[in-house]
Amino acid sequence: MAAFMRLALGVLLCTQDILMTNIMELKISNNARKGDIITKCGCSNQECLIKPSSNSDNGFEISNSGNIILSKDAELLRGLTYPVSVLTKNNCYDNMFEEQNYVFHIVDSTYSASSHLFHSSIMLGFPAFLGTVSSFDLSQSSKDQIQSFQLSGPLSDHFKIEVKRNEVYLVKEQSFLMGESSKTFLFVLEVKGKYHSQYNNIEVYIGDDLEGSEYFQVIQLQQESHSVVKRQSSTAIPKSFSVYENTTGTLFNVLDNQPPNSGLSFEITGALPQNIFQIDAEGNVTLGDGFSLDYDRGHRSFNISIEVKGVQGGQVSNYLVNLVVLDSNDESPTFLNQPHPFQSTVRSNMPTGTVVYSLSASDPDTGSNLRFYINGSVGFAVDENTGNITTTRLFNGPNDTNGNDYVINAYVSDIAAPILQTTVAMVTIRLGLRGPQFFSQSYTANIRDDNDINQIFPILDQNGEPSSVKSLNFQADLNGNTTYSVYSGVTTISDKFAISADGQLRVLKKLLLGADAPVYTLFIQAQDSFSGLSTKVNLTVNLLKNYKPMLTLPVYTATVPENLKINDTILTVETIASDNMQQFNYSVDSPVFWVQNLNGKGIIRVNRHLDYEAVSDAFYQDHSYTFHVTVDGYNMTSLVIVYLQNVNDEVPVFTSSTESTIQDTIDYGRIVMNVKAIDKDGDGVTYRFLDPSTIFAIDRNSGQITITRPGNQIPADVDSYKLTVIAKDDGSCCNGGTSSIHSETQEITINIVDSKNYKPQFAECSSYYNASILEEEPVGTYVLTVSATDINKGENGVVDYTILSFRDDLTQDFTIQTVNKTGVIRSNVKFDRETLNDILKVTVIATDHGQPPLSSECSFIVNVVDINDNSPAFLSGENVDGCNRRDEGVVSRDSSKGNVALNIRAFDVDSGDNAQIDYSILDSPGNYFDITSNTGMIFVNQSLSDAPERVTLHVLASDKGDPPNNSTAYVDIVIKNSTVTKLWPSDKNNPNSFINDNTRTDALITTVSFGNVLTGAKLIVKCQSSDQANKFKIEISANNRDIILHAAGDFDDEKDTKVAQIRVYTGQGDSQYYEDSYFLFSINDTNNKIPRFVNRENPEIGKIEFSVQEEQPIGEEVGILLAHDEDRTPPFNKVTYNTKFNDSSFKVDDVNGVITTLIRFDREDLTSSTPDLQVVAVDGYPSSIPGRTSPNTGSAVVQITIEDINDNPPYFANGSYFFTVPENAPISHSVGSIKALDKDDEKTSRYTKYSLGDSRFFGVDENTGKIFVAGILFGQANKNISMRFTADDGKFSASVDVYIGVLKTYNRRPEFNGNYNIKSIVANRSYNESLFQVKANDPDCGNPCNLRYEIMASDPVIFRIFTIDHMTGEVSLLAPLEPRPYVFSVKVTDSSSNRRKKRSLAAKDAYTTVTINPATCNVHQEADEDGRCQCIDYCKNSAPCYNGGTCQLNCSLGSEHGYYCQCPPGFTNWDCSGVVTVTSATIVEDTDDNTWLIVLLVCLAVLLVVIILVVAFLIKRRRNLDKDKSMLAYDNEDFDIREDVVDYDEDGAGEDDYAGYDITMIRKAVTVRDESVPKSMTMSDRPVTSAAPSNGHLREFIGDRLEDAEGDSGAPPYDTLHEFMYEGEGSLAGSLSSINTSSSGGDQDYEYLHEWGPKFAKLADMYNTYEDSD
Repeated sequence: MAAFMRLALGVLLCTQDILMTNIMELKISNNARKGDIITKCGCSNQECLIKPSSNSDNGFEISNSGNIILSKDAELLRGLTYPVSVLTKNNCYDNMFEEQNYVFHIVDSTYSASSHLFHSSIMLGFPAFLGTVSSFDLSQSSKDQIQSFQLSGPLSDHFKIEVKRNEVYLVKEQSFLMGESSKTFLFVLEVKGKYHSQYNNIEVYIGDDLEGSEYFQVIQLQQESHSVVKRQSSTAIPKSFSVYENTTGTLFNVLDNQPPNSGLSFEITGALPQNIFQIDAEGNVTLGDGFSLDYDRGHRSFNISIEVKGVQGGQVSNYLVNLVVLDSNDESPTFLNQPHPFQSTVRSNMPTGTVVYSLSASDPDTGSNLRFYINGSVGFAVDENTGNITTTRLFNGPNDTNGNDYVINAYVSDIAAPILQTTVAMVTIRLGLRGPQFFSQSYTANIRDDNDINQIFPILDQNGEPSSVKSLNFQADLNGNTTYSVYSGVTTISDKFAISADGQLRVLKKLLLGADAPVYTLFIQAQDSFSGLSTKVNLTVNLLKNYKPMLTLPVYTATVPENLKINDTILTVETIASDNMQQFNYSVDSPVFWVQNLNGKGIIRVNRHLDYEAVSDAFYQDHSYTFHVTVDGYNMTSLVIVYLQNVNDEVPVFTSSTESTIQDTIDYGRIVMNVKAIDKDGDGVTYRFLDPSTIFAIDRNSGQITITRPGNQIPADVDSYKLTVIAKDDGSCCNGGTSSIHSETQEITINIVDSKNYKPQFAECSSYYNASILEEEPVGTYVLTVSATDINKGENGVVDYTILSFRDDLTQDFTIQTVNKTGVIRSNVKFDRETLNDILKVTVIATDHGQPPLSSECSFIVNVVDINDNSPAFLSGENVDGCNRRDEGVVSRDSSKGNVALNIRAFDVDSGDNAQIDYSILDSPGNYFDITSNTGMIFVNQSLSDAPERVTLHVLASDKGDPPNNSTAYVDIVIKNSTVTKLWPSDKNNPNSFINDNTRTDALITTVSFGNVLTGAKLIVKCQSSDQANKFKIEISANNRDIILHAAGDFDDEKDTKVAQIRVYTGQGDSQYYEDSYFLFSINDTNNKIPRFVNRENPEIGKIEFSVQEEQPIGEEVGILLAHDEDRTPPFNKVTYNTKFNDSSFKVDDVNGVITTLIRFDREDLTSSTPDLQVVAVDGYPSSIPGRTSPNTGSAVVQITIEDINDNPPYFANGSYFFTVPENAPISHSVGSIKALDKDDEKTSRYTKYSLGDSRFFGVDENTGKIFVAGILFGQANKNISMRFTADDGKFSASVDVYIGVLKTYNRRPEFNGNYNIKSIVANRSYNESLFQVKANDPDCGNPCNLRYEIMASDPVIFRIFTIDHMTGEVSLLAPLEPRPYVFSVKVTDSSSNRRKKRSLAAKDAYTTVTINPATCNVHQEADEDGRCQCIDYCKNSAPCYNGGTCQLNCSLGSEHGYYCQCPPGFTNWDCSGVVTVTSATIVEDTDDNTWLIVLLVCLAVLLVVIILVVAFLIKRRRNLDKDKSMLAYDNEDFDIREDVVDYDEDGAGEDDYAGYDITMIRKAVTVRDESVPKSMTMSDRPVTSAAPSNGHLREFIGDRLEDAEGDSGAPPYDTLHEFMYEGEGSLAGSLSSINTSSSGGDQDYEYLHEWGPKFAKLADMYNTYEDSD
């Protein structure tokens, strides 16, 4: 049944163009542009060809990727319906017809074709997932919605589209292709929306094993790393994501951000249309290095296959992710106006606002918003939305002259872009009239000779693109029309050419090459009918021979070394010689090569550096460049393959690190580092030191450096060693490689660090407590130098400093810079002591470079020292801001000397002497008054009897700073004749007093008793004194003779002097009198401040952090605590330290705050590596804080980190490791990583070095454990390479076995040793044996390899003369050769019977060129390898001479035998076969007897008669034969009734085309029909031998068959009886029927079907059943 189904399918596919309708109808929008995709017909333009007779010549073409595209804009097509026939050959899709017919309809509706090719598969009958509904983006309107899906294409009636849960599936008819081998079909899916429809090409693989599909191979070849492609599950879980095109970082997470460290593993097993992605261990998918998403120029959606494995390779899940790329605004707008340059006109009578030019622009970005602008022009404006340029004035001024050009710079900007994107253009507007402007600067036309009169030929524009002659008429609004003329000279109109109405070239005369010029240089003139103005452009017309050239070979090959220079010759191409003697030019589609056209030949030369080791791309695969050479002007191409030979031209490149670090306790023989250099040529690399080392050794083959003495023997003063390593290749890559050995050097540094990492120590930390800086110093002022020492050497002893000095406002007060191993502290702000609200706490951290790095802290306080930067300020008076009058005092005229007249006060915010104030009077008229220097009390200095009523004094207040600052004020003293009573007691008049800093709100400060009854009292708050008075409040006692001063707030934080101005009143009404007194209070220090720790706290945990290494002896210093007490007086601020609880692990020195250990720690045994220590700081005196009697106490929590040292060996999680790598993995390809585990901290184990056993194929990164490919793996497929993987931390080591399986995932092409140049064949000679053998080697298999050879040629004569054994490659002659060169190609394919071993890999072809130059030798000569004629050695193998004669060669022209014999005496004849006979002489007398003459004449006459009779008989027999052959002329090469059974190649059919298929291969001698078969025989009993009519008499044959049919009772009616046993005579193939064969139903080898020609290759593949390579 299976065999029958295969036969049915074969018939279906081979005769599909007869049995089924193969017409596809598609719609094309009339807005479609040139280059737009219509649909897909194959995988390349080698598989599809538009049939020349179809009507597509002017509108459609095949792209390189096998798409049918528009060759011109749809609006230029001259019709509404276009039938197009496409011929397919060796198509990658199994459902495509050999002649596929399309009907394209040009419509007004919006139809488009997506450039994206959807891939899917129907596995085991399960539906194919095509994507989500949203993935079929109509992209024309955000409001459009998909309404339906419709499938079309060959055999599409066996499939249907289903939409389930917003997912689109392709479902196959259950019985269709059931049990058949895998197939790949191509369909067109029409997605219909409400406003728009779109065609999508759907590629679907149908089968049970995805690995056999071309879809699998496409995925495989697209893997940049050539990694193994996993089998895609048919039950993949679909997912969809969308990202913007400029997205970087993580694109999506396949498991929606699962928790980290979940133990899952992820692998991208394929991505289409391009794999540019990578996935990390958490399932985050990112772009690969060097890749980006581009919505406008790249792919807009991707299908990504992801495999997710459970812990330790458990359950496997497969995901098929549809990633949609969204547009972002990243493209600049583009002007669309045509033609170039932009030109227009303006006229003097045009009113303002006339549109003179309309700018048009586009931006491919979604959401773009374009605006137009102009500048540099007076008289024009542009509408920013429409782009219309209009006039803003009349152009009729005195400077406006016809012919003036106004140049406008026009801009278009995308204002919606994140960054403004602008494009500029220039518009020239001419005043007056202007000649037409052509849309192209020049035109070209290629016409064929022997043309028809008035025949139309297409015109090409300046870019070589099909176009029509068009121009812009600037007077069209004045009814100006444009006419076109062709000029052969300046004023002469051409009599041979004209422009047709549709803008094409019309040829007016018949032109012939030889009689007419081959090239015409002409002009096209466009003339405006209104103005008469005209414009001309060049027109070049090439007259070409109406001849279709054919290249001499379908495939050209050359094998060259990779070190060819630029412009070196590769090979020469030419066309098959013809009678027209036309010379052609050639071009190639490869950037690596170029063609020099010389005398009708194309010399292909090197254009770029060739590189055998280059990465594969579109032009370079399997160390060969593949491209096409084309005959310019004709659609004639041939394949060119340039095979590269490897040359030892690469220098070893070091891939390892240049630096390594080891500890001083490293043991003898331990690994120091692995030096690795890779030679891209594939050479082996050896290593040595430039200068011998007594401490280190390097392995010659592996590059592993080890230490040759214990680390403790390394001199203590040596921190590092510098060594130079030489890597040298061995030239084993290629033939002659040893003649050019290359080497490279690399300097490496080996650092020696201490095994014990000591912490840096601040030896003089306590001396930094008195650090200070003057206020108002500029930023960067030097403050202090700190120093921490680390006794380690090398990097471990290098100390870096950081500083922490933040206040509440998070201002960094200081900076630190490392200078000569010390830390120089400088100010980072400008300090003002008077505004500081807090102390300046500083913590300096010293951190070494050890691993892990250790640090120590030193904390201290920086005092800001006061400078005299403030002047005394009077608390009141007219010179004080806010006060509007002077202070005024009243005194009686009869006052005595010393009586107080007025109290004034000034205040200085500085401290110390800078705040101490002296008062004096600068100007005292009459010297009536004086002032106390320390209190500011103005008193009577002498009698006032003659003093004026008002005296104005000029008072000076000066501080005691250096230099002093001062200020002045004016006061008035009023002298009254009446008695003025003084209220304030003398001891309370401007007194100086004290207030304790522990004073609380409402506390009594002082009481003042008065002798007078007080009628009022208050605190004077005026001007600047308000901030002084708000600390006090006042009340009058019940007897009205006392005032009581209380604290209005707490004084804990007060440090500076406070002033209170108190005013008391006596009397009532007009007699009321007041007097002021200033109380100056100094703040007295008490023990009211709690010690606070200055050490830095980690804000995240609120703890002070220190650290100490494990395994350190008891008493190891951990850190130094520092607490600060803001009290100013000892012993209030003396601090001691202690632990809050009796801690058993640590203790604190009570004086200096040093924390030390009480036990020896082992970090790995601790429940916590960060124990906490509660510490307290206590001041030295009972507290003054109310409610407390003991000294003040502050507390903190210290978190102490127990840091790790290397005291545990490394180990591996697994007992062994297994990795796989494809055999074609490139050098440096990552295989996998192994990470050693260690109980020690990861930072501690940083010195662990990884090494791999000696292997030329793999290397390891010594620091990361990453294993990579270090050698070429071809030839190692299906092998497991085992090595020993070692982790060495310098003290301990561990090893594990690693197995790397090299997978057979890549099929290398067969290889020829080069081209064949055969000169040893003699012309005009027949040969019975094979002449020579072409031999290819398949590097993927041993000998013998089952390769298949095939001759390929452009010259049809080749197939009639040469034949090749498809299995051995032996070439034989079918006919003698003429004395001329013969050239053809031989293709070898590795997919013959050996294909079963490579079932999942694509077959590979290789080609060689065979050139045969027959030698012209005579019949007794043969040619040597150089074509020189030599005598055939007849004397060699036998003794042709008799009787002892000596054989002598004589092959000169005319020699009868090619040799002669030198006979010994007694023998004669040419071969010495005659014996010499000696007789006596007889004398014959001369007589008249002429009898002998008569006898001779009679004999001649008889002979003549016989000849005449023979000739007559032959002529008659020939006539009879000609008569027979007129009916069945099977053996007549010159007359063949099958003249319509012609050859079809890719260029189409025709009776003149005989290159495609040689029908002589099916001719053979007539086999006589066996008449002995009984008529009652059934069909199964008949012999296998092909039947043929006897003697070719067709009438007798038909009669025999009629008689058989009438006499056979088992035969059907005569009308349906078909004779399958007779298929014509003259066929070498025998019977083609598989119905009546003795082996039907059994195991058969159908490989012979390949010999019947390419049309039977598919049938042969279907009949063969292959086993897995396993």
